[in-house]
Amino acid sequence: MTFWASLKTIYRESWLFLFACPILAMIPVLVELLQHAIEMHIGMYDSIAMAQQAERHPLRMGFGFAKVVALILPIYWVTRFIAFGRDPRAAARLDVTAVRLFAIFAVVQMMMAIIQLFLLPQSGWWLLGSFVGGQLIGGLIAAWGVAAPLGNAAIGPLASAKLMARHLPFTVALFLVAMMPLMVPHYLLGAAAIFGPDWSKWPILIADSLLVGWLSALLVASGYVAAMRAANSQDVTLLPSTR
Repeated sequence: MTFWASLKTIYRESWLFLFACPILAMIPVLVELLQHAIEMHIGMYDSIAMAQQAERHPLRMGFGFAKVVALILPIYWVTRFIAFGRDPRAAARLDVTAVRLFAIFAVVQMMMAIIQLFLLPQSGWWLLGSFVGGQLIGGLIAAWGVAAPLGNAAIGPLASAKLMARHLPFTVALFLVAMMPLMVPHYLLGAAAIFGPDWSKWPILIADSLLVGWLSALLVASGYVAAMRAANSQDVTLLPSTR
């Protein structure tokens, strides 16, 4: 699959998921809205000075972990939706093996997020290095992130890294190019909420929350497309053998 074809697939599948599974798609949206409510409460959108002061507010940072969980959970249902013929029932089904494998993957993702959010400095080269490192690790474990929610125990972190290593430049580039059309307006909406009049803040933040709902599905679709491309090129299946 070419780079352009991969991008088109990512956007198509993420949109199809949003329309087919609106309740699941709304979970990250609601969590993002709650975070914005907290940010409004601590005055983050009052001014640039308040935004800088409130950025590391304990209440915001504490809720940040809930947002991390809300962004990890869609990996389960978006992956299953795409892999199992765009079936909403398959997306939401709690398969025992798949849930167990995905829980392990999710815990690793949460631990990585805790390190990035709470243990590493959030400025300068540290922030850039954390982002780059996260993209590289995410690219290497992309196949694991697909296999786990599908119930395939044969692809763990090491097998995933071996599978994805030769495709890492393509995968990271795909991640970045796919996310930027949504990440840029995400940050612009945050800035607009700071500079805009009071009456505009909540409409802007609601729009941003809806955008994050799409972004969460798109990020999962990016990992799915990259992993499937790598697996197909090496004649490896990410689906469970019993499926």
